[in-house]
Amino acid sequence: MIIAVDADSADTVEAEHVLHGLLESATGPVVACTHVVSGGHLAVSISTPGFDQTSLTQDVGSAVIRAGAAEPEVAGPSQLVRGAYVAAVETALGTAGRLVAFPGQENARGTLTAAELVETCGIDQVETIGGLPVDDSTLVDTRNYIRPIRRHGQIVLLVQPAAGGVLIPFEVEHQIKCCANH
Repeated sequence: MIIAVDADSADTVEAEHVLHGLLESATGPVVACTHVVSGGHLAVSISTPGFDQTSLTQDVGSAVIRAGAAEPEVAGPSQLVRGAYVAAVETALGTAGRLVAFPGQENARGTLTAAELVETCGIDQVETIGGLPVDDSTLVDTRNYIRPIRRHGQIVLLVQPAAGGVLIPFEVEHQIKCCANH
């Protein structure tokens, strides 16, 4: 089952807050994502075997895809339904989304090789920003925080060079908003 919600979240902090509320109603293994939707805001989605739909409120747009269904069931204000629908379809197809929770995430601790990230952390590919080569022995200091993305049906961890010849995740845990200090 896929549940997508558009609560008109302005940034990842707001979107992740919505996600954590949804996760309280999910059962079983979960994949949770944020999605950029038209208008520059974020929607969220979760894939889970079970979900208590009574936790969905009327003030959000929602789209639910059940196993075997051809189309999502949608509800909520029309201006938010579209974002929820897009997030649900992106999740179903595996074409987009920034993963917040996923099986294997708990194994992404410390410094691991790219091969270990693929073998134990649910990552399909490790890719550097700027196209630097990554092979199985390339070291990635996870800093105990990774936020891979979905792209073309793959889960991709974007990394960048850091001091000491290792790579680090492109997205850091504590973001500073652009222009926050001036």
